[in-house]
Amino acid sequence: MNTDGTLNRDPTPISSGSIAGEIAHSGTTVGFYGVTPVTRPSAYTQTYNAASRTHSNLVSASVSASVVLVTPFGFASSAQGDNLVLAVNRLVTDLTNVKNVLNQVIDDLQSQGLLG
Repeated sequence: MNTDGTLNRDPTPISSGSIAGEIAHSGTTVGFYGVTPVTRPSAYTQTYNAASRTHSNLVSASVSASVVLVTPFGFASSAQGDNLVLAVNRLVTDLTNVKNVLNQVIDDLQSQGLLG
């Protein structure tokens, strides 16, 4: 690293050891782990702003319902229809958790400059 904080333009890779302190890169491309450097991608549009670092266990379960022609529910019983609603609501909970964790990953990578 140069005294002004920029990286040397020497293309020789660092094969062993470590770099002490901060690494600041002001170029237009970057590549990690030996991949060809690429231009920084454009920013994600995050309209869902909740974030979490807890990846919960599933709360949903398999849905089993035998649909029959019973008026007015279309199920063997109203309880069977209620169970289907409960299963869908649990899937929504699971999806919300996945969205929260993914959003946190995006936030973390953006804060490190790895995502636009």
